[in-house]
Amino acid sequence: MRQHGTQNRRAFWAAAVVFLILPTESLASDRDRGAQIFQQSCVECHGELGQGTDYYSIPLRGDLPPSELARIISATMPEGDPQACSGEDAEAVARYLYDAFYSPFAQARNRPPRRELSRLTVSQLEQSIADLVGSFRWQGQWGDQRGLTVKFTKRVNTGVVDQPVDLVLPKVDFFLSDLKSLDQSYLDPTAKGKEEFGNDRIDVHVHVDGSVYAPETGEYEFFVRTAGGVELWINSEPIIAERVRSDEQTELRARTKLLGGRAYPIALSTARIAQDDPELTLGWRRPDGVDEAIPTRFLSTSFYPQIEITDVAFPPDDRSVGYVRGASVSRAWDEAVTAAALETTESVIDKLDQLAGLKPEEAELDQARANIAAQDFCLQMAEQAFRRKLTDDERWRFVERYFQSAAAGLLAAQEGPPADVESDSPSTAWATERALLAILKSPRFLYPEIGYALDASQTDARVAGRLALALWDSLPDKPLQEAAKRNGLSDTEAARRQAERMLSDPRTRAKVLDFFSQWLRLDDVAQLSRDPEAFPDFNDRVAADMRSSLELFLEDVVWKGDSDLRRLFLSDRLYVNVRLAEFLGIEGIDPAQQQDPEAFIEAPAETDLRSGVVSHPFMVTSLSYYRDTSPIHRGVFLARHILGRSLRPPPEAVAPLAPELSPELTTRERVSLQTSPHQCQSCHVLINDLGFTLEHFDAVGRVRQVDLGKPVDTSGGYVATDGSRIKLRGSRDLAKYLADSPDVHRSFVTQLFEHLTKQPMLAYGQATQDALLKDFRDHQFSIRRLLVSAAVTAAMAD
Repeated sequence: MRQHGTQNRRAFWAAAVVFLILPTESLASDRDRGAQIFQQSCVECHGELGQGTDYYSIPLRGDLPPSELARIISATMPEGDPQACSGEDAEAVARYLYDAFYSPFAQARNRPPRRELSRLTVSQLEQSIADLVGSFRWQGQWGDQRGLTVKFTKRVNTGVVDQPVDLVLPKVDFFLSDLKSLDQSYLDPTAKGKEEFGNDRIDVHVHVDGSVYAPETGEYEFFVRTAGGVELWINSEPIIAERVRSDEQTELRARTKLLGGRAYPIALSTARIAQDDPELTLGWRRPDGVDEAIPTRFLSTSFYPQIEITDVAFPPDDRSVGYVRGASVSRAWDEAVTAAALETTESVIDKLDQLAGLKPEEAELDQARANIAAQDFCLQMAEQAFRRKLTDDERWRFVERYFQSAAAGLLAAQEGPPADVESDSPSTAWATERALLAILKSPRFLYPEIGYALDASQTDARVAGRLALALWDSLPDKPLQEAAKRNGLSDTEAARRQAERMLSDPRTRAKVLDFFSQWLRLDDVAQLSRDPEAFPDFNDRVAADMRSSLELFLEDVVWKGDSDLRRLFLSDRLYVNVRLAEFLGIEGIDPAQQQDPEAFIEAPAETDLRSGVVSHPFMVTSLSYYRDTSPIHRGVFLARHILGRSLRPPPEAVAPLAPELSPELTTRERVSLQTSPHQCQSCHVLINDLGFTLEHFDAVGRVRQVDLGKPVDTSGGYVATDGSRIKLRGSRDLAKYLADSPDVHRSFVTQLFEHLTKQPMLAYGQATQDALLKDFRDHQFSIRRLLVSAAVTAAMAD
């Protein structure tokens, strides 16, 4: 409310207060009183429905309970004369604006959210292209055996000496002498080579194969460390080919893009050179990661086919509403989609004989038959891309008309000019190219809901398509397609059975990991660096260990046991390797007893102050400064991401008080001083009281008891959306509260639903949110069940 500084304004408030306490019929209710005050004294600055004005542009929207609104109004409004509206008047105004337009329910009532027509997101488009082509290939199985198959062969020139030795190794990171299963002749073959073959040296060739799993989408840098010649194939493509080595370089590197949630064929071949004890390491650097030998958990002895991956760079999707969505269509996006369609079409045509099941020699001998086979392939491709059966019009428009022209062209070529005269008639390749481009650029593929609307009778196909997008970001697989064709998805229980089956697919795990990356804002943490003087033993390798520890913990909570959300907050155990255990001071892990010091094991946390995800070393470290903790960052994270609270942007950007300017103040004292003004307190009462509870953890996630020689004060609190006030003392209190908090449960259900569907939850109705929340509580907060329930609810919606 603007400060006018006039006697008339003050006189009005004095008169209004006297008038409003009179027992008049017109102002019988608090709501009427609040509306009267707001209309006469607040509208000028805030607008009729709190939408904001030129003077004060920030809308009055949020989730503070009426009691907190009344406190803020009493302390700050009207601007310049807060005493003019306090007590019962402030409470009346608070209740009015809360019910009229401020609260989430009022916002949904006044402007009901609706399901928006959305294109495929970048992830959905990339995954769909991969499965569109992949549906014509054989399917691999991840299997239970981790590691890679390594074959050792002794050779003289091109001849093989002795029988090859096959080993399954947990990872490729060894000196030859480390492998006790190899006999001495592999380590010192010179004598035998000269005696039996007249050669000074027998070469030891090593061939590695299996599959590598990519947990996230992005650019991976692979490296091979050895002195011999190297060939490395990833996803059936050679990315390193240095069979002859003439330099002294022992490490070769190459980058390639991989899609998360998928396994890729991997093959490595190398030969020994004159070395006393040859080394071989196969490693990678994950997106935003560090160099490491590829961990065992990402390797399998099983085999997988090639995955179709587009290398086109797409413009980023919109994230402004808290989840990724395909809301915008720009020239850059359209050009990227066109480039991806052209790239995919070219790749498919190159492999058409394999994908369509037609041998090249047969195609040469019988071009008419090849034309029919290619047409059938494109019809299947269109049906797969559109996620349903094709109408007769679609068969003709997208496929048959091109191949009819090609058939006519083949006939004309047979009856036409001599073979040495080039013909301009349409060919099978011409028809295939145009059909594939038409399919990949069609709104039926790019905008799934348009395709369903064009043939509303195929409701089961719509359910199948929505389930696949929700859980996989992709297309329905064969079991889903077959269920849709026999009308086997028409009831909720049938859809649930399919969704439960789909949970075991690695693509679901990747999408869930992506959800946690957004929910816990891991996407915002590219690299953690700390003051080497204050924390000399902290480095990139420790930071990467912390992140791996968190990922393993999240995977454990979701995919093992009862999948109870509360364990996410209450667990007193950590995944650590030897290095991380030493850094955190976790005892009882003897490096000498660990077969692989890089491998992670589950261990009790080093302190009872450590409880679940919010005090996990990676989380409290990522929410800190270069040298000091940051209660504000931690509090904002807890309020916005975990509790789902809305926070207004600060009225002005304020740099934090540098510790050097107030060396006598602890972090808590410094933050309290900086955020003490009234204009800060409306948000920082919430933020600070949450962030202070984690002050027992320093800027690298280790436990501390003192700050500047003073005992750490971790007292805090929280005012819930229902108005209840909770006192908290420390991280353990915080974790216990979060595990049982209705605000947390509602936030988690809402954010997971919106991550899966790319739509606002309230667009499905308040009853949908209430039903999912009740089901979540009734089934002991099972995250896996919530995944199924959310996906099925969205899939079955009209």
